[in-house]
Amino acid sequence: MINNKKDVKRLESEVNHILENCNLFSEEHFNNQIKDAWQTLKRIKVRENVKTIPIDTISTLEKGLPVNVLVENGFRSLYDIRDQSAADLMYIDGIGEKYADSIAEAVSKITESVYQQAKPRIDPDDLSGAEIDLLESIYRKWELLPTLESLHTDADYLHQTIIPDMETAKNKKGFVGSLFQSKTEKEQIKAAFDRLNAYQENLESIYQKLDKIIPYTVDRDALIQHFVKENAAYYTEIEKVTDFEQTEEAEDLPAGIVETIRNTTLDTTGLKIALRQYQTFGAKYALYYRRTLLGDEMGLGKTIQALAMVNHLSQRNQKYALVVCPLSVLANWKREIEQHSELKTFIFHGRNRDAEFAKWQAQTGVILTTYEHTLHMNLEEEQPVDALIVDEAHYVKNPEAKRSQRIYQLAANVEYVLFMSGTPLENRLDEMKQLMSVLQPDIAEKLSEKLHLLMPNEFRQLVAPVYLRRNRKDVLAELPELEIIPQWTNFGEEEEEHYQQAVMAGQLMLMRRAAWLGGTPGKSPKLEKLLDICQEAYENGQKVLVFSFFRDVIDTIQRHVNDRTFEAITGDVSNARRQEIIDAFTDARPGSVLVSQISAGGVGLNIQAANIVVLCEPQWKPSTEEQAISRAYRMGQSRNVIVYRLLTEESIDGTMLEILGEKANLFDLYARESDVASLALQEHEESEEESIKKKVLKLEQERLEQYVG
Repeated sequence: MINNKKDVKRLESEVNHILENCNLFSEEHFNNQIKDAWQTLKRIKVRENVKTIPIDTISTLEKGLPVNVLVENGFRSLYDIRDQSAADLMYIDGIGEKYADSIAEAVSKITESVYQQAKPRIDPDDLSGAEIDLLESIYRKWELLPTLESLHTDADYLHQTIIPDMETAKNKKGFVGSLFQSKTEKEQIKAAFDRLNAYQENLESIYQKLDKIIPYTVDRDALIQHFVKENAAYYTEIEKVTDFEQTEEAEDLPAGIVETIRNTTLDTTGLKIALRQYQTFGAKYALYYRRTLLGDEMGLGKTIQALAMVNHLSQRNQKYALVVCPLSVLANWKREIEQHSELKTFIFHGRNRDAEFAKWQAQTGVILTTYEHTLHMNLEEEQPVDALIVDEAHYVKNPEAKRSQRIYQLAANVEYVLFMSGTPLENRLDEMKQLMSVLQPDIAEKLSEKLHLLMPNEFRQLVAPVYLRRNRKDVLAELPELEIIPQWTNFGEEEEEHYQQAVMAGQLMLMRRAAWLGGTPGKSPKLEKLLDICQEAYENGQKVLVFSFFRDVIDTIQRHVNDRTFEAITGDVSNARRQEIIDAFTDARPGSVLVSQISAGGVGLNIQAANIVVLCEPQWKPSTEEQAISRAYRMGQSRNVIVYRLLTEESIDGTMLEILGEKANLFDLYARESDVASLALQEHEESEEESIKKKVLKLEQERLEQYVG
């Protein structure tokens, strides 16, 4: 209770304490912590790097330096001499003041260059104290900033209301002094005390928020797991806050073009994802040149870059976008757009396509369709398009095909056109030239085999305004060792009928493989997506390991990749024969595919030759999938592993993920290394498997009944 001046002074002290803490714990405070921690890591990286730089490297900056004298005195690397000042060097026989200054300057310049280029990589399995400090700083920022924003709001309110009342309350006099105060002044003082007492509840709320911040501890194990799961987000935060430039955003582009693109504006209002620097560059590139071909290697987020471009245009009141893609990725596009932006999405496919088209016309946003369905869209007559995105653009490489001609026709009438393809088109000059002729014909006309083969620098400069391609190793300095990419598709029409019948009949096994029953790419979007992944891996010189539980799914896959695959590993294949198959796969050409039953090939085999892993359907036990992934993701693997999970929308796949909680912790490999831990996990999974199956079936039946009804 606040009754007198002493109480008011105590309250004033508390308010000042709150205001001081609000000023202390600001976004700038967290950013400075991140910068300091990152600079420490860079200095550690510099120390490691300069140990490998021979002392004679200083001669590259200035000829004639007495390197032999330094070697004779025990200086073998830059690390040995890094702390020597010019004055220190002058004590060495044979090095005078002039040489000492030149040596010290050369060492300083090289060390500074190493510092600027240092790109620390954080290994979650071997974290130093400095790396933990960095991760904690980022995590605290993410966790506490929302509370701090609320706290700042409360503090401003305090400043505007309580402080004036405290000044009024200080005018309260004793009995004698009050005799000389007017009635109005006494009433104002009483009202001020009443309000100050009423503020006590507000103060209690503020103190509760402060308690969350001071002190705030982070559980180390939870932090590591969060970093493993959100690896890219951490590096994005580092890029944002520090001067860290992980990559040459486009190494092959002329410096003038790079600078122009960097200075181009990109409006990210409405995006719900932070872009990597190279993704920002890609979106700006597409906006600046307007008609381009994005050829980034798979796994670099071409979809996100296209979305950033479309979102920017939408913010500029160019609100109608069309995305054309294979049926196998239609659902994935919809999911990505809805998850990462505020743009509305519509699908021009199936029975409701005309209704969806009308909604898109009325509400604006992004309409998604397949190549074949563009033949049924009357866009030129009924609806202008501000942006056209063509995914897997190599599908329209043949100018004689109807779908190609339709895409060319659409592209001719749209200002912003972005073709996307993960295959290295520079190795297929005819296809590259054909696609470029649709986008920027003046450039396409100048392309020739001679220019491509004999003048590669001139070739790159010529295509720079239309073709942008980055490789993973070039743009991701941290190169995460394991990346999980969910790929959502829809059922084919026949598959959906099979699925609904299986749900009503309670046939779980049939439900799980219904998305493969189409049997051909044209009827099975999952199969089509798998073949796209295999083709892209082939184009990029990578090998693929495919896992499924079901023998008939394996047979279907084998039929369609039979020119690149080997005998499938199933339960019928002996252990000795399995190893022979793996050895043959290891020695095989890039682009090879090995298909295995997950229960047979998921345990006890080393298949480091593959760095692309495809899981054809979710498993009842997450450990089954983890063990399968570990066949490629283990000691001796020299390349980063990408795992594609093929999942079907509106099916048992999503329900299984939800019930099993796989979205949060499915690939928690780091915490499950020991045999004891794995055994305990498997026993727990087995004890719950039947109840989980019953729950999944019940939910799917209820969902389908509601959908049909």
